[in-house]
Amino acid sequence: MEFRSSPGEHGRAAEVVVAGPDGGAKGTVELTGKRVTVGRLPDVNDIALEPDPGLLVTRTGHCAFEREGAQWFVVDGGSVNGTFLRRGGALQRVTGQAALRDGDVVCVLASIKESGERHFFELAFHASLDSQATRAVLPYESRPCLDYDEEEARLLLVQGGERHEIQIRAQAHRLVRYMAERNGALCTHDELMHAVWADEPMHTREELAKLVWELRKKLEPFKAEDLIENERRLGYRLRTCRD
Repeated sequence: MEFRSSPGEHGRAAEVVVAGPDGGAKGTVELTGKRVTVGRLPDVNDIALEPDPGLLVTRTGHCAFEREGAQWFVVDGGSVNGTFLRRGGALQRVTGQAALRDGDVVCVLASIKESGERHFFELAFHASLDSQATRAVLPYESRPCLDYDEEEARLLLVQGGERHEIQIRAQAHRLVRYMAERNGALCTHDELMHAVWADEPMHTREELAKLVWELRKKLEPFKAEDLIENERRLGYRLRTCRD
């Protein structure tokens, strides 16, 4: 695993602590300049994630750290296997870009076990004193999220400072209620089927997939369908406003 950094501005530098999929620290990289790239090949990336025997990391520019003023963002480079952000215990896939906060961990897939368990390269972001001091006046990324009001049985999409009620049927309410209670954690297919149909017989994963598809179609006009994330062969996650 190799690192290099570019010339930057004094007092602006944040840093990233890089760890391998085994949890072992690989090194610390100072984030300088405007852009620091992450990928598999050391010759064309500032941070090279290796070894990568499964070729899960994109060769060039899997993702990048980019700075606007004193604010750093992680930007996905259109990678096949995605770039993820761990914040407060919840792991979310980055769609486009995400503003970084001190302590955030950027995760890049390193391996998948036969059981479906995933292991990641982890890049822990630590903001500079300068960016922390100005954090209160910087506009953080306004990402959409879902809020479920259990008492009133209402699903609300929060986007751009506005709240939109999403009309859904009874089975979808049971699905969303359970996922919202998990607060961004992975919900397995079996857990969700039990939440929706309890012990009723003759229900299938295809029915569950159709129910999720219906929910995404409701969010599609707002370009927010990715708030329901699919973990292949495992289950689904809901991006809530409490994440």
